[in-house]
Amino acid sequence: MSDTAASAAPASPQSVEPLPAESGALIDHILQRYHETHRRELEILIAAARRVEMVHANHPALPKGLTRLLQDMKIELEMHMCKEEHVLFPLMKEGQGTLTAQPISLMLIDHEDQIALIRLLDSITDNCTPPPEACSTWRNLYTGIRKLLNDLDEHISIENTVLFPRFMAPGR
Repeated sequence: MSDTAASAAPASPQSVEPLPAESGALIDHILQRYHETHRRELEILIAAARRVEMVHANHPALPKGLTRLLQDMKIELEMHMCKEEHVLFPLMKEGQGTLTAQPISLMLIDHEDQIALIRLLDSITDNCTPPPEACSTWRNLYTGIRKLLNDLDEHISIENTVLFPRFMAPGR
């Protein structure tokens, strides 16, 4: 796990599942376990953040712009995942390793941008710690954000340290 990604969010318990050894199977795992999950969960989190911001707009512990930050994260992540799904992963699955250097370098830059958003989201939510008087919606929102941050950390780590190095080896 990269030092940057590791410091952004602690590893979640799900990370103990074994990863597929074959690159195509690993890509399929990433698509199903992370891409589909991020898309589904971000929609839910954005809706919950809107509700919490409407109900608790004047609460001093409510991060200003939480919904907007989640929306920005969704947009950035969607663009990143589409590049992987439509360009990089097909090249990898088709054995076109020699053509992956440029897309991988762009994905690594995107990962750094995502890590910055992870850190920001973690920071403005006080490490996803709701105030003691928070309602259940607010508590559930922060629980969901923590899961998202952990999943993003795992996702980035798997790509950066397992998948991408397979295609960055000399002679590829």
